[in-house]
Amino acid sequence: MMLVLAILMFSLTVTFGEKTVKYAAVIYRHGERTPANLYPTDPWQNVSLWPVKFGQLTNVGKRQHYALGKWLRKRYSHLISEKFDSSEIYVRSTDVDRTLISAQANLAGMYPPSGTSIWDTDLIWQPIPVHTIPEKDDGVLAMKKTCLHYTREKNEYIHSTPYKERLSQYQELMDYLTAYTGKKINDYLDINYVYNVLFIESLYNFTLPNWTQSVYPDKLREPACYSFATATATPLMARLMVGPLLKEITTEANTVVLKKKPDPLKLSIYSAHDFQIGNILSAMGVFDGNCPVYTSTIFFELLQDDSTLEYFIQMLYRNSTEIVEPYVLNIPSCGKICPFDRFLELYDNLVSVEWDYECKAQVTLKFLIYHTLFIINITLILYRYFNIVVFDC
Repeated sequence: MMLVLAILMFSLTVTFGEKTVKYAAVIYRHGERTPANLYPTDPWQNVSLWPVKFGQLTNVGKRQHYALGKWLRKRYSHLISEKFDSSEIYVRSTDVDRTLISAQANLAGMYPPSGTSIWDTDLIWQPIPVHTIPEKDDGVLAMKKTCLHYTREKNEYIHSTPYKERLSQYQELMDYLTAYTGKKINDYLDINYVYNVLFIESLYNFTLPNWTQSVYPDKLREPACYSFATATATPLMARLMVGPLLKEITTEANTVVLKKKPDPLKLSIYSAHDFQIGNILSAMGVFDGNCPVYTSTIFFELLQDDSTLEYFIQMLYRNSTEIVEPYVLNIPSCGKICPFDRFLELYDNLVSVEWDYECKAQVTLKFLIYHTLFIINITLILYRYFNIVVFDC
């Protein structure tokens, strides 16, 4: 009997053994900010009414990320050293003031200087590198780099019957917003823009115009949040929009799994915007329809089972400005703890992307088609011309 019990206990240990995080990727939205820009009839146009200029991170936003950084330090204390080590952590931001400052505030919370890290006794802070590239060249995080292949697919999608039929449900709302904001409201992104401005103004206790009472927040919330599902609405759009970032993350995870380096990267951090958060969740089939709030964070954690040594992926999400525990996402067709190989299979459409080649190939193909048609047309014109000349002679 004791032998049977021992075998059962061993089986349970193998099946439900402890799992340790071996690598993590964290993608967060910047902290609280002022509106990027206001609608034409907005009564709060005077920049002096705001704590900082438009589109900039506020002091509240800095404190939000400082607190998040302290929390990240506790969560990954076993993964990264107390002192900053450039071989352990890589931080990347979009090339926007509010995301760059958010990353710096976050790192101040993660790496308070101690011992030899203190370089000025009057300043309990140390500089940590945050990497970025111009948005127009960013095909991984900001995704502002031009890809005509994506643009063509998106145009086909927004002209499709299902998209137009769904959007038509909000035509009366869009006409109403157009009339009162002085800005043409055509789609979900435009609705999101108005919703965002009103949200921030209400956050600062600014009195909203009377016309907003019938639409904000309830009637605007659903279409505004749905805008986060439109950029990755088709498999190809998802592949080209989210694929490069997920490929970078899974490549780093695979380096750990395959032991390609003696000292692999342990933590990747990406400072971005609500649309990056929404795009990732939507492309991976785990978007719940709610707008990502300030400091909302996605976690990809590579786990290793201490007993079997197998690797798994766990996705977590926190959509709160408060320091709360993230909840584990249920990965479609895999569950909350997904075997790493299975995860790669499920999201092969994303992680197998060859973005530069695929985008460039489409441009080259388009050029060749136009070039070929041009040559054919010129040939036909010349042929017809010389036939006429010969006939006239």
